[in-house]
Amino acid sequence: MKKLSTLLICLVLVVGVGCDQEQPITQLEVGREKLLGAGLSIEAVEHLKLAESKEAKTEIEKVEPRTLLLIAYSHAIATGDARMQQVEAEYKQARSERIAALSSVEMRKMIQLLAERHRTQEATKQIFVDKGAEAVPALIEYIGTRRYLGIRNDLVEMIYQIGSEGIDQITAVLRDANTSPEMKIILTQLVGRINDPRAIPALEAIQGESDLGLKMEVNIALYNLGKEEYRTEIINGLNGEEVAVRRAAAKAMLRIGNPPADKLVTALSDSDAQVRMYAGQTLEQYPTEAAIDPLVEIVTTDTDESAKEAAARALIVHGGQDYGQQLAKRLIRALPNVSDPKDRIRIVLVLKKDALREQIKNAPKAHDDNIELDLFLYFNSQEQNDMVKEELNMLLNDLR
Repeated sequence: MKKLSTLLICLVLVVGVGCDQEQPITQLEVGREKLLGAGLSIEAVEHLKLAESKEAKTEIEKVEPRTLLLIAYSHAIATGDARMQQVEAEYKQARSERIAALSSVEMRKMIQLLAERHRTQEATKQIFVDKGAEAVPALIEYIGTRRYLGIRNDLVEMIYQIGSEGIDQITAVLRDANTSPEMKIILTQLVGRINDPRAIPALEAIQGESDLGLKMEVNIALYNLGKEEYRTEIINGLNGEEVAVRRAAAKAMLRIGNPPADKLVTALSDSDAQVRMYAGQTLEQYPTEAAIDPLVEIVTTDTDESAKEAAARALIVHGGQDYGQQLAKRLIRALPNVSDPKDRIRIVLVLKKDALREQIKNAPKAHDDNIELDLFLYFNSQEQNDMVKEELNMLLNDLR
């Protein structure tokens, strides 16, 4: 009897495995693959319609086909495929109806698909923008989810494009005592960009919170909304003890108009690379003679790529000023002491810009001051890196 029972169990398992192997591919699977895998939105639509109407038996089962179908309509319209197949009017009407009926559950599913990075990204993001204020709570929810950190900027940008329509939802989260300081900083930056005065009461309500980085972001947002009395506090933030405060203040310098040159020059020596980068970016717009030395120092010795790039762009502007006429000479004579080939290439690219190239051409030809000869001698006898030599050779040819 025991042997018979064992035999029956084995038979059931074999039959079960065989049945599993013969399971047909569903319309949902075909439609998903055509849309997300191949970008064939027109072909996907028909399969997804059947998946929604025939295969899905419950509202929960309908979530995925409905979500994918809306993305398929949107992608077909965005790519022009719907127009080419003469179904654009039909798809636009279906898209509008489905956006109006889009549920929070479907929006969450759509955000999950966004995180998978399919070719339908842009069309999917536009769905949220067109949904408007009703999409904001779901977008905010996923901004605060670590798992979706990779699409955080996309989520923030969608809310920004929704704009003033979503201010009430944003400010409600700002006022919520359970909202983390990190999330409040993100949303404060966002309302500063949206620039809707209705956000002012919510910003003022959280201004007294203990997080100094958040407090500085609130000051900046309020300044952007017309509260100019916060200008001094923002500038003083460049000397703040907390790096988050200094970063926020440095980033804001481009937006406050005529920022203090002396404080920006000091910020070029900050221990934080982002502060140095933001200071360099601002000095590109507001050049000052005192900035040349620290900018050269960053380009030749700094360890942070973003700070060096910002300093290089700022030096190009400074080289076009009357007080920057010796910049080409300084950079050429610094080349032998710059160890990283990428940094030497960056310096040569600065020298190739019009103002710096003219300095080299117009420099005295006496031996001690002949920087064009210095450049040639460096190219000919000192530089060993092929990529740097290639850039130097192009520069020397331009000087002829």
